[in-house]
Amino acid sequence: MLLACVAACSSPRVETAPPAAPVATATAPPAAPPARNASPPAVVTTTPAPEAPRAPPPPKVVLQVGDSMVGGYEGLAKALAPKFEALGAKFYRDWQRSVGIATYDREHTIDDLIKKHAPDLVIVTLGANDVSVPFPAVLAKNVQSIVRRASASGRACYWLVPPLWKKDTGIVDVIKKNASPCKVFDASYLKIARRADGIHPSDAGGAAWAEAFFAYYEGSGPATPNEPAN
Repeated sequence: MLLACVAACSSPRVETAPPAAPVATATAPPAAPPARNASPPAVVTTTPAPEAPRAPPPPKVVLQVGDSMVGGYEGLAKALAPKFEALGAKFYRDWQRSVGIATYDREHTIDDLIKKHAPDLVIVTLGANDVSVPFPAVLAKNVQSIVRRASASGRACYWLVPPLWKKDTGIVDVIKKNASPCKVFDASYLKIARRADGIHPSDAGGAAWAEAFFAYYEGSGPATPNEPAN
């Protein structure tokens, strides 16, 4: 009996830890089903701002030709010359009294002047003596002929329609439809001061005309200032 007790009493006592409590785990709720007919997210787009109009490169030689509305050393040319000269250009002008588009086309004046001055910019100022022609459409071919010579070899060219002092019979539209590749500056609605004849611009009127055209030339003004709304 003693031996049995010794054996039993001498055996080490092994304690076992109680079983661990179960660990609770969080379960995420199921994702909500997508809504039916849901609109896709709006796409935000940005429109780049338009580039500011750029002025053409400064010309080296400017030649203005046409009828008496050119002004010679008065009116339009008097105000226009300093604007181009300020860009470093030489400015030449030539005008004829009472010349119309058909007559100017038949002559060789523009050819001789271009050969003489070698301009890189030509400004044509014709149409004042054609405001009352009964059938202006017949002048379309003359406008095209003048423009072809003025713009030869890719030369820059502008056709200046004069400020009207009375209603025309259609010459303005004929010029605008046939002057390409020259650009047309239509001053027919421009209100200007005039000389005693009520037709030709005074120096103040020429300055207003020149200012409006030069703004268009530089890209900051309209091609047809004061055009009435339709």
